[in-house]
Amino acid sequence: MFMSEAEAMTIVGRNEKIGKTYPMYIERILLLLGVIFYIFTFSRVSGQFDNDLIGILISLTVYPFIILFTIEVIGRIIQRMHTD
Repeated sequence: MFMSEAEAMTIVGRNEKIGKTYPMYIERILLLLGVIFYIFTFSRVSGQFDNDLIGILISLTVYPFIILFTIEVIGRIIQRMHTD
């Protein structure tokens, strides 16, 4: 049994209003820009530390998460602006 968009209900039986669709291409572009940004700035970040091992470890573990977190926050801000 298929439901039309006008009849959309949740599991608990609430009727929900169908909103505008979110353009997923924005998040894909942001993620691609983040990967490109990481590639171009990796050597600068690893060079900021006196110990080469620490620089490489931080630029391979912490730095990508910082970029990903920033991209996620930007995406959520855009999503919030789009739904209001």
